Amino acid sequence: MPSYQEVEALVIKTVTSLSEDFEIKIDPMLEAKSSLYGNDGPLDSLALVNLISDLEDLVSQEYDSTITLADEKAMSARNSPFLTIQTLSQAVIDRIES
Repeated sequence: MPSYQEVEALVIKTVTSLSEDFEIKIDPMLEAKSSLYGNDGPLDSLALVNLISDLEDLVSQEYDSTITLADEKAMSARNSPFLTIQTLSQAVIDRIES
């Protein structure tokens, strides 16, 4: 199983790549607390869907684990797992573990 740091690096890499593909302005110094989606986040709903899809594919390739990030758990969560790098990284870890 990957460490939290490995997953966080994967999330940052994916966000950076997505920002280049969609020409989205993001903070070049992404860190755990960096906003992704919501009031303070640079991603719109289309970019978020692409991010989720890209991450699911990369997790499958890198860790041989099939996960679904946009599931009932995510949609019904009190706090969205897509708000920051940290919350998204933790959501990935949680799904790999289950």
